[in-house]
This record gives sequence, structure tokens and C-alpha cells, in this order.
Amino acid sequence: MGEVDPRIFLRDSPPATRVQAAFRSAFGLPRVDAVAVGTDDVDHLRELTGALAYEVDAQVIREYGRLLHARRQPA
Repeated sequence: MGEVDPRIFLRDSPPATRVQAAFRSAFGLPRVDAVAVGTDDVDHLRELTGALAYEVDAQVIREYGRLLHARRQPA
């Protein structure tokens, strides 16, 4: 199975890094109000906080959730 690019979960917006997309998407997979991170690298924190400017694509999130749910169902 190939690697998933987390940028598919973002709406059309300025280019995001994979790290930013993964961080931002974490708020919608499932919906949460906070995500904890740990680092002492200021540049990494800046990259993550910059991700909050991006919007997740609600339709893609719903479809992903539906696929995950279907996968958990016994065959």
C-alpha cells in the first residue's frame, strides 16, 4: 500500500507542507478542538501554527471516515 499525501484533506489553498496538512487534518479526523505536540524546535512550531490557516475539505474528511468505517465492518 502506498503512502497517503495528507494534503488531499485540505481545501484548495496556498501550498501546504505534508507536516502542515497532517497537523491541520488531525483536527478533523475525528473532529477535535485541540492537538498536542511536543518539540523545542521553534521553526517546527512555526510550521505547525501556520497550518491553522488552512481549511480541511469536509467532503473529503466525510468520505475518508466512511471508507474507514466500511473497512471495519466484517465481510
